[in-house]
Amino acid sequence: SIVTGYGRTIGEALTTSPIPGIICMTGSVATGQRIMANAAANMTKVSLELGGKAPAIVMADADLDKAVDAIVASRVIFTGMVCNCAERVYVQSAVYDAFLEKLVAKMKASKIGKPDDSPCPDFCGLISQDHVNKVSGMVERAVADGAKVLCGGKAIEGAGYRYEATVLVDAEQSSEIMQKEVFGPVLPVAKFETFDEALELANDCEYGLASSLFTNDYRLIERARTELLFGETYINRFHFEGLQGFHAGWRKSGIGGVDGMHGLMEYFNTKVVYVQQ
Repeated sequence: SIVTGYGRTIGEALTTSPIPGIICMTGSVATGQRIMANAAANMTKVSLELGGKAPAIVMADADLDKAVDAIVASRVIFTGMVCNCAERVYVQSAVYDAFLEKLVAKMKASKIGKPDDSPCPDFCGLISQDHVNKVSGMVERAVADGAKVLCGGKAIEGAGYRYEATVLVDAEQSSEIMQKEVFGPVLPVAKFETFDEALELANDCEYGLASSLFTNDYRLIERARTELLFGETYINRFHFEGLQGFHAGWRKSGIGGVDGMHGLMEYFNTKVVYVQQ
């Protein structure tokens, strides 16, 4: 059955009802917290996919062309309105300038258009004028706080709720643009010296959904496997999960998950029967 309506009416009724065996939702942290509070009255199971602020770490030994291609693809897909999109990039200082040159060129070359355009554009418009205003506001506040725009940085006039592919540098780690989900084609970039520093910066946020590492050093890959505090870590590839995996967030990115065997088991209850003759 499909029941449509607003969260404050239909959603409220569904999440406070004792009938559902599980409540699944993809959306904001605030909405997820409200659902959990409502579901608690009946101890209803929840599976919530919430926000993300996925870091991408680029080491000096990485294939920079591969890293740029993967990060841009992971930023502009669906205009950045995907929870596991690359939301911030940390680049080792030895290759910072070279990486930025390639990244800015790739972002500038990304084509914006309509979904039915031929050839197909790289990305399209945002979901609403309100969302354009939200993205614009985050970029404007970042610039006011000292960040620099290397490309993009403004909405595109005309129909379609379009926003330019944007690269920012020199944003403070504690700033909104580095800590909160943009959900748009905006990419802040910062530099680091050591892998320990990169891990500290990457983990310094309230979300824990997706992350990525670009390196050929398997010692670092093994460390990332356990030290990056995110439910997904992609190595030398874009941020798109496989159906055989398990798409699940840590911390404020949610509870439960989808895909694969573990995702299927979210919809089952366990039961053990002991029989003795």
